[in-house]
Amino acid sequence: MSADTLIHSNNATLEDRDSKKSSVLEVKSLEMPAAQKMLGLGAALMMVFVWSGYFLSLRAGAVTPISTFEIAMLRFGLPGLILLPVFFRNIQKIRQVPVIYLLGMLIGGGLPFFWLGAMGMQLGQVAEGSTLIPGVAPLFVTMMAVLIFNQPLSGWRLAGLILIFSGVIAFIANSVAGSTHVGAIVLFLSASFLWALFALSIRQCGLSPLVAASTVAVPTGTLLLLSGLILQPELGWFQLTLEQQLGQLVAQGLGAGLASGLLFAFAISRLGAEVTSAIGSLTPVAASAIAYLWFGEEVTLMIIGGIALISLGVVLASGMIKGQLSE
Repeated sequence: MSADTLIHSNNATLEDRDSKKSSVLEVKSLEMPAAQKMLGLGAALMMVFVWSGYFLSLRAGAVTPISTFEIAMLRFGLPGLILLPVFFRNIQKIRQVPVIYLLGMLIGGGLPFFWLGAMGMQLGQVAEGSTLIPGVAPLFVTMMAVLIFNQPLSGWRLAGLILIFSGVIAFIANSVAGSTHVGAIVLFLSASFLWALFALSIRQCGLSPLVAASTVAVPTGTLLLLSGLILQPELGWFQLTLEQQLGQLVAQGLGAGLASGLLFAFAISRLGAEVTSAIGSLTPVAASAIAYLWFGEEVTLMIIGGIALISLGVVLASGMIKGQLSE
């Protein structure tokens, strides 16, 4: 082999390695027919109702005897059992996903995310959790897209991010004024960051919605089952009324645990992470209204202003104003 041939071979190898490295970090382009985008839109709207039920059930868990462990078992254990065959049939596909995205899915959509949301709901209100977690996630998504994936930051997105940040300040001001606990805001914002990580990981992993949901539910549900057998935590399930049990089963096990992951992953695969997160900003409107009626939660003018700022900011930051949904 000549020197020139050897040099050319080495250069080709380096270029191949660089291309593989960039393929892991590069944001995949999203080109979908209008009909597929409409299906994604429908899934995202259904997701809003499921999320509303999720936050309401977390709040109900904070004021009823059911433990956080039991809610987590409903959230991950039941879907994990249902999706167990899907997980094992696609284990080879799951192994091909870069580790960074598997970790992003498990951390951003698994126990760490759930724990932050549940602990926040112990201290805060439905209006705060349902606004800050899905509402601020686009801020983190866009920040990561710009800083890590070198995506451009348009004027519309920048304006949206400023509005979202202003809405966060409104919620913090409301807490400082004594209406709610500041610690809840910190927990909700931390959960929002993890949810943004989950959104980007789902978008990049290349798995179908069903397989992606099983990738989170099966390992997390298994971990919870083993920890429950070892630690044997105190349970409050049988202290709930039948109506409360059914409500938690539907909202957490079937809704948040199964339907929400499928709908979210499907919507992202058709619309992209930012547009899906934008539609998710409708969640606090529905959840806050129901919490006001069911739990008598106080909705101050500062909270209403924060919801309005964040919701509008999410729409601007997603690019929907620019008509991306119809392109």
